[in-house]
Amino acid sequence: MKIYTKIILDKNNQVLKEEFFEYLGPMAYAGIHYTYGANKNAKLMEKQAKKEKRLAEKRAKKQKKDGPRKEDDKKTELDPNEALSLDFITNPNKE
Repeated sequence: MKIYTKIILDKNNQVLKEEFFEYLGPMAYAGIHYTYGANKNAKLMEKQAKKEKRLAEKRAKKQKKDGPRKEDDKKTELDPNEALSLDFITNPNKE
């Protein structure tokens, strides 16, 4: 039985190169063994997804703790058609 280790095909699925060895024995012992490099990209993507999930949970927790933004942060807009009063100029926080 041929156990292929590498097969290179062209765009028409014609075999350009093949590497294999002959194996005689139970198939359970001829299993596929992956190297670290073969799974590296999948592991990096999984790690990045975990990191993004953890950061999103942290942001959500912080927003929940802080509550919604206060309206005090907004600046009072001046109407150009209104005259400024002395009270507004001396005490702009008064509503």
